[in-house]
Amino acid sequence: MKKLTILALVGAAIFLAAVPRLSAQIETSINFGVVTDKSFSFNPFLWTGGLTVDIFLGPNLSLSPEGFIIVHNFDFGGFFVAPAVLLNFQGQGFFIGAGLTKWWMVGSDVGGSYSSDVALKMNLGFKFSNLKLTMFAVTAFTEFFKEPALGATFGFVW
Repeated sequence: MKKLTILALVGAAIFLAAVPRLSAQIETSINFGVVTDKSFSFNPFLWTGGLTVDIFLGPNLSLSPEGFIIVHNFDFGGFFVAPAVLLNFQGQGFFIGAGLTKWWMVGSDVGGSYSSDVALKMNLGFKFSNLKLTMFAVTAFTEFFKEPALGATFGFVW
């Protein structure tokens, strides 16, 4: 445990030392949107909010870790925490990519520990100066596109 703590502190120190040099290569956005199933019924209505960090690996490639919460109506008794990491191709005004995600259900009304398997997340989006519109699909590897979660988010980039 002590070695893990030291390793985490050293990693954080290296990251913080590199931040000034990376600042021009990192873009952060706060995003809000909706999630539904393939029927587009929006029943139940699930809204989402989260943060995405685009770390540019070159002129057209970014590694994009993100964290979202997914909530039914505005009931925080049980909601999903949905982190993901995606590799995106960045074009002129658009981006497209894929990565991995895993969803956990948390909240005061949740009696046990519920989570999804690791799933594939694909996205396609458009960037307009400081605004970002993203459409995404999340599907299990075992039943590819049989019951995907589909969503769209609107983001503010800074």
